[in-house]
Amino acid sequence: MRSYRVTHHTEYTYTTPVSSSFGEIIMQPRELPGQRCAQSRLDVDPAPHDLRERTDYFGNRTSYLAVLVAHSRLAITATSLVHVHRAPPPPGGPWDEPRDTDPEAVEFLLDSPQVTITPALAEYAAASFRPGRDALDAVRDLAARIHRDFAYTPGATHVTTTIAEVLARRAGVCQDFAHLAVGCLRAVGLPARYVSGYLETDPPPGRPRLAGADATHAWVSALLPGAGWVDVDPTNDQLVDDRYVTTAWGRDYTDVPPLKGVIFSQGTAHELRVSVDVEAVEPAG
Repeated sequence: MRSYRVTHHTEYTYTTPVSSSFGEIIMQPRELPGQRCAQSRLDVDPAPHDLRERTDYFGNRTSYLAVLVAHSRLAITATSLVHVHRAPPPPGGPWDEPRDTDPEAVEFLLDSPQVTITPALAEYAAASFRPGRDALDAVRDLAARIHRDFAYTPGATHVTTTIAEVLARRAGVCQDFAHLAVGCLRAVGLPARYVSGYLETDPPPGRPRLAGADATHAWVSALLPGAGWVDVDPTNDQLVDDRYVTTAWGRDYTDVPPLKGVIFSQGTAHELRVSVDVEAVEPAG
């Protein structure tokens, strides 16, 4: 088991005072097999008029925020202590064996706001999903091909970049590669969901670890015959293990942004700063 203290800080600074802010926050890790969130809290400045937690449609921890005093700065910090111990995926079977799809997984087969199933996705996926191939082998091969064929290039895309644009540019970031993998899996008939969370990162050899240098991460979870939901990270070409902390999942990024909301102001400009720190800690006891 590995334990982490995850700190996710988001700060907006406005050129003109904002009269009020409303939003939804998805920054606190889920409870799931192999992951336990021992402690978690949200700190908001200025103090909110209302801050309440609920479980959303997909089972994610979502908090509603309302700040009703004028402010020129809004800071939100989520601090969580998480214990992670993931077992390796069990043996499965051929990806194309006949099966009954779990009714709750059907929506992960369909188009979603940022993932549209196209012939181009089916064509790209076909090289990995040959008839009769073991499902886990096929998914791992797909992740390896995305890792090899697409350059990790921060700044090459933005949150609304389409999969077609990623295919054309052959470049992107973890969000793009997760969307691409989700689309390929759905194109061959396997339910797939977009997963958002954090990954413990190591500093370069001989360099100190930098607080706040980590970032949110994204990967894909596929429902495989005989094996259940299996998570794989195409950005790093590996199965998801104890170094990953899951925050939320949905059909695509639009279901699980860390913060979404509306502000009311006469101004139009703001500055956004985000920092994420994933610190390995010794388990208590």
